[in-house]
Amino acid sequence: MPPACRRNHLTHRRHALVLYLVTTQAPRMQWMDFLRGLAVLLVVVLHANSQNIAGASVEWWAEVNRYLTPFRMPLLMFMSGMLLHRSLAKPLPLYVWGKAAAIAWPLLVWLCLYGFFVRGGIGVPNLLEWQFHRDYLWFLMSLLLCYSAATAFKPLVTRFPSGHVWAYLGLFLAMIGTYVSTTAVHGGLMGSTFWYGAFFFLGAWATPHVDRWIQVHWAVILPLATGVAFLAHLGVDDRSLRIGSAAAAAISVTGIFVVIWLAPRLRRGGAVQFVEWCGRSSVVVYVAHFPIIVLLRDHIFSAVGLTAGLQVFLMTLISLFLTVLLVWARPWTPWLYVMPQHQRVAAKLR
Repeated sequence: MPPACRRNHLTHRRHALVLYLVTTQAPRMQWMDFLRGLAVLLVVVLHANSQNIAGASVEWWAEVNRYLTPFRMPLLMFMSGMLLHRSLAKPLPLYVWGKAAAIAWPLLVWLCLYGFFVRGGIGVPNLLEWQFHRDYLWFLMSLLLCYSAATAFKPLVTRFPSGHVWAYLGLFLAMIGTYVSTTAVHGGLMGSTFWYGAFFFLGAWATPHVDRWIQVHWAVILPLATGVAFLAHLGVDDRSLRIGSAAAAAISVTGIFVVIWLAPRLRRGGAVQFVEWCGRSSVVVYVAHFPIIVLLRDHIFSAVGLTAGLQVFLMTLISLFLTVLLVWARPWTPWLYVMPQHQRVAAKLR
């Protein structure tokens, strides 16, 4: 095939892929926002219980959080991975700039803010020692690493627009298999990326198949939902069923696909639309909630004597309220979450 014809052929395939993604993903955005919002709000609930004064905690609340462990962060990573196709369809400079503006920027901003307000320093210098993997911002670091690794798949997008997704599944299996089979990747940022980042690539693999999955008969879903609920219950007292094993990965995957089947069937009442709204600003909820919780713990609740139950309840309620307030204020504080002037630079990169 002459070079000019080959270029035209590849351009046509690329345009076909972009059209496919636009036409197939648009109807799914509402339920995707809902699941992203649900996952990130559950992260707030988890940290509100785990960051209390003198270890104050409510046991049944802690058990509920352990029950949700196989699903919360894997689901958040999975939903991020479902957006990978659209990102890779962009020119490489625009792809890289987009991730720098929307992930690296809030990561650096909130490293500084968290370090200044909570740790008594600006925070960033500790990055050289990878201190931050013990803090909540590990998620953005892992997400950035996943998007960086995904650039290796960009040539496959145009050459194999429909078949390349199976490479994502292979990477998911390789990352989970590596984590399960060796302790060399356990702990810290590397461990989080190998385990939770694997679900990012699972989401990328699942994207073209989700429409068919949603149409599956409820008789298939019912036994899956029953089984995963039972295994998650056993995992409350067995960490190997929550994270780090092949069984835990299977529980997470099954649970994710069950909620993906359920989410589009929810009636979009006020509560669902509220969660969708939070999901559209999930980065705000994620980066803002933990400093709020720690500041409440150290400067408010440390000065009052409350029972563990009341303290956890108020911590959860107030931290959710203040976090949602920052979501509401996002139009007036965009620089906290996206690099300023990013759209102008992106336009020049097209």
